[in-house]
Amino acid sequence: MKHISIRVPWHDSNWNGHVCKNPACNTFCKVLPRISMSRDTADCLHASEDWSLLPQHERPVCASENGGFMNQHSYKREFKHVYAGKGGRHDVLKPTTIEIPAYSALAIPFRYMSLDSQSWLSDRHPEFHDVEKSPFNSSWLYGAERQLDILKWFRGNIEANDSICVFYCKNGNPVDDEGRRMIVGMGEVTSVASIKLYDTEADYTYPLWEMVVQHSIRQELQDSKGFLLPYNQYLEFDEDYIQKKTGLTKEEALDEIKISLDKLGNTERIFNELSYGCEFISNQSMLIILENARRALEAVMKHGLVGGDWQLQLRWINDSIAKVKSSISPFPSFAECLKAIGVNYSYLIERDILTAGCGKKDNPWRYYNDLMAGKLPVPNTVYFSELPAYKKSWEYRSDEGKRVLELLSRFELDADIIGQYANNAETYEKLLTNPYIISEKCAQDYDNRVNTQTIDFGVIPDVDIQGENIPTAPFAVRTLIDERRLRSMTVERLCSALDDGDTLLSIAELEQYVSDTLSDTNSLLPNDYFLTVRGFFSDELVYLPDDNPKALQLKEYAEMERWLSKRLLARAKSSVRNKLNVDWETRAMSSSHYDKNNENSREATRQQIEALEMMTDRKLSVLTGGAGTGKTTVVETFLSCSQIKNEGVLLLAPTGKARVRLGKMGKGVEAQTIAQFLVRQGFFDWDRMLAIDNPNGRQYANAANVIIDECSMLTTRDLYILLKALDLAKINRLILIGDPCQLPPIGAGRPFADLCYRLQNKDTVPVLNSAITSLETVVRTITTGESDILTLASWFSSKKPKKGADEIFNKMATGDLNGDLQVMTWTDESDLEKCLMEALCIELGCTEDNLSAVLQHRLGIDSIKSLAANPNTIESVQVLTPVLNPIWGSLHLNECVQKWIGTYDKEFIQFSTQKIYPKDKIMQLKNEKVEAYPSHQKYQLSNGQIGFVRSIYKGYANLIYAGIPNESFGKRGVSGEDSETPIELAYSITIHKSQGSDFNTVVLVLPKFGRILTRELIYTALTRAKKKLILLIQDNVYWLWEKTKPQASILAQRNSNMFEQLVARENKSSIPYVEGLIHRTKNPNLMVRSKSEVIIANELISADIKFKYEEMFNRDGHQCLPDFTFVDLSDEIIIWEHLGMLTVPEYKTSWEKKLKFYNSIGFIEGENLFTTHDHENGSIDTTEIMKVIDKIKNLVE
Repeated sequence: MKHISIRVPWHDSNWNGHVCKNPACNTFCKVLPRISMSRDTADCLHASEDWSLLPQHERPVCASENGGFMNQHSYKREFKHVYAGKGGRHDVLKPTTIEIPAYSALAIPFRYMSLDSQSWLSDRHPEFHDVEKSPFNSSWLYGAERQLDILKWFRGNIEANDSICVFYCKNGNPVDDEGRRMIVGMGEVTSVASIKLYDTEADYTYPLWEMVVQHSIRQELQDSKGFLLPYNQYLEFDEDYIQKKTGLTKEEALDEIKISLDKLGNTERIFNELSYGCEFISNQSMLIILENARRALEAVMKHGLVGGDWQLQLRWINDSIAKVKSSISPFPSFAECLKAIGVNYSYLIERDILTAGCGKKDNPWRYYNDLMAGKLPVPNTVYFSELPAYKKSWEYRSDEGKRVLELLSRFELDADIIGQYANNAETYEKLLTNPYIISEKCAQDYDNRVNTQTIDFGVIPDVDIQGENIPTAPFAVRTLIDERRLRSMTVERLCSALDDGDTLLSIAELEQYVSDTLSDTNSLLPNDYFLTVRGFFSDELVYLPDDNPKALQLKEYAEMERWLSKRLLARAKSSVRNKLNVDWETRAMSSSHYDKNNENSREATRQQIEALEMMTDRKLSVLTGGAGTGKTTVVETFLSCSQIKNEGVLLLAPTGKARVRLGKMGKGVEAQTIAQFLVRQGFFDWDRMLAIDNPNGRQYANAANVIIDECSMLTTRDLYILLKALDLAKINRLILIGDPCQLPPIGAGRPFADLCYRLQNKDTVPVLNSAITSLETVVRTITTGESDILTLASWFSSKKPKKGADEIFNKMATGDLNGDLQVMTWTDESDLEKCLMEALCIELGCTEDNLSAVLQHRLGIDSIKSLAANPNTIESVQVLTPVLNPIWGSLHLNECVQKWIGTYDKEFIQFSTQKIYPKDKIMQLKNEKVEAYPSHQKYQLSNGQIGFVRSIYKGYANLIYAGIPNESFGKRGVSGEDSETPIELAYSITIHKSQGSDFNTVVLVLPKFGRILTRELIYTALTRAKKKLILLIQDNVYWLWEKTKPQASILAQRNSNMFEQLVARENKSSIPYVEGLIHRTKNPNLMVRSKSEVIIANELISADIKFKYEEMFNRDGHQCLPDFTFVDLSDEIIIWEHLGMLTVPEYKTSWEKKLKFYNSIGFIEGENLFTTHDHENGSIDTTEIMKVIDKIKNLVE
């Protein structure tokens, strides 16, 4: 007996057999290709209608994708064979109608009907009919006889009233937009209808693959055996209502009730069991799912938001757990173990052993011993001739080796994992003592097939699972706090934390994690547990710091951070041996950008000269700066030096788009993506798609100068492996370039940000300070004037904005902007589409009627020949959004712009869930080298490279990419649901995909809510615009202010130990302290924007003076954000401004402007306005601070 999963699309009314309440706003279901290809606006005409009352052609497309599995009324559905009418044997098949009963779904075993699965099936079921060859090209099984074999076998494994049916959504849902799978409900299978055959005009027919499965879930919990998770109800609740009732945000409450892959252990097994549209679920996986369902329902009851008899459903879960346990074999991997030691027909042997009398809870190894000894009759002659060879192999295997096999068969494992231990005698003793080494190794090898729970089932005594075959010493686990088990859990947690960006976790957070897990079984974690087991845990983990441990780290990452820290700092302290005699000052001042009469130009040039001298002198140098500060100019000037070029230059960037841009700076020097470079040097594992430290790799030594751009995108592993791939003894200059305020890398660590803040730390040795240059003056505005875009972006950087920058929020609210920034607001989903169209019309100077023609002209697609010659034009306007799936996501916005631009044609190609037409704007999604036409030259296409569809011919889209004029690349369409697509529409892209790119005009859509909205995400989005930004913000501009605060930084929330500056959260919701990223005061709830402000705030707290930090101040219709405000004895406002960068002309000018404003509204220095400032070396005078505090104290007390 097995359980089954059935995939369903997201539905806003609990899959009740009605059309969605708001079909237009449910874009999540479009992650399924059949829905995205067929759905139209007709659904909106029937919103909330019972589709059993609608003709089939008027039902929503999701009716064919189990979108109504909670249907209360039966309905009829007509099926047409997909090959009927195409001139083959299937032409005799007639449309066939079957009745879909209430509370049912259609189970289609797609996986087992694919040709890819036939070898696997034949290995286990040689009795099936042979595979019949299809007369045409197809990925699917052709012959009717074998199809019937598979359907009967699949149906036979599902038992009414015993099998459980789990309904799940893929990544398209509003609860967990980034998750790959989410369970929405589960119940018992009450019946499986007989296999249906197509009506036919001949004496033969074919079976329908669809099998009708009825289930026991009902809307009313008191009538139900099973349940739906109340996601829709939670989504409809007001945020404030949830906060008041539960003390949680809506996101936190949903997190507690959702059942997603991360909660199920993220194993590949469960992921596959929740795939293919419909698939079997093993008993062990079902136990894991049921345990998580129990926790979810307990959270629902605790929240008290949704009524109903949830206690009854908890009893159903407990009964189901007992039923599933009774069905589990104590040795689920017996056949896989035989396969691992070279036994063919292992599953046939297992079946014969069961037929010979081996019961469900018996030990099959006893029967196998009898088979090898000739004591067991063999009814199956298929493997009879091979038995002598198996017998010799079995006799040769040691007793310890046999015990290892029996132990391994207790866990649900694949043969290749079993073989790593069963065929390696050196591991026997260790494995028999501690089987959890399997789950630890899988976690650290990024192999997510086995986790701690997998091992638990085989080693924790449970008579309901193991019967008389209870685990025995030395591998048995007698307590849930066994150090072997908890070390495995800790290793797994640290490995999963890598995906969240953390290279380590605090002991306090780990204790909370383990305690929460143990609480499900009413077990307690002893005090100081991690310290008491340090000796055992240290075999796999590193305690930090060594003398007074506060955190744990995987050994691999401890070594990477230690190596990087020592190597980077050592190079930063060192000068190159061969000095270059380059007059950078003359070169910089001879630039056409230099204006000796402009103070800002002089300051920008001074900074650039400083950067060039640093890059020339240091063995490691870091160049940082925000958008428009001249990093490109510095690199171009550096690479124009013939002496540098003669030494050789290697240019590297993490993305294809950044590679192209860096290559343009090099003017003849080839740039590579880091992935390309690592592959060439042998430091990349294609099987795991992972950069690896390969002792046999070729260290690069062909150039003395290495420049790496967009370094903020590099994970700790990326940077470590990249430097390992360089022969650093041959590298004179290693130059790292980037903006640490941008999005952190996708993966563990933030090495570039940590390096920047370590080198910039004023407490460090001066020689380290000289290894970094931060360009502060915005070059872009020297000739064009103030940039509202960059002023707004400065609030989302990690630095204190210039004085006067606070007026940007008032200007945005009133519309009094300088020209490069435009702000529009939208209220809800229905308003967004109209707002986006209006924004495009205003930018293009057109109306809705001629938007298509004007937008086509702006993108260049009105003249394909001209665009082919200058494909960069396609990038002139770009819509950005934080996410993919909601109504404000890139998938829906692409549909909108595609509709308005009018590229629709009779001919299109399907790429995954999108219809792509000639002229459409597209984005490349993978790095590959492809031959172009007509030159037949091979070009490197890069992930993120934007282009357009030149034409469509014979199932191929002929594409031209920006940067590669007059060259076409053919891409075949992709129709499979889970197939990897090489391109997608790019009228709108996510902010993450835009990193490393910039565009003349950007339209940025920002929704008010979403966990993905962080300070770095918004900063990255704002700085993509070169000339114009149109900000489409939900509701109003003022909520955006909250996202400027340190608490909104995702970068600062990461744990690391770079440069031995241990940074670790105390719990998963707190923010760790890291120098330069977070400035926390004595008040743990107050974070400020600079180290100097920490000193001021702490002195105010010590003096017991009440103050507000950066509180919006309104007077005479004007708003501003003073650093510190106070209320004097007459209830008037006092302001204290700290001035950090008066040596920078741009900053000084902005302060003078703000001071003039203060004076105009009655604030006089020394009376009700006080100032302090940093000295040139960045220090602050404490005496000066105390004098101001004394004056303020006299005014407020």
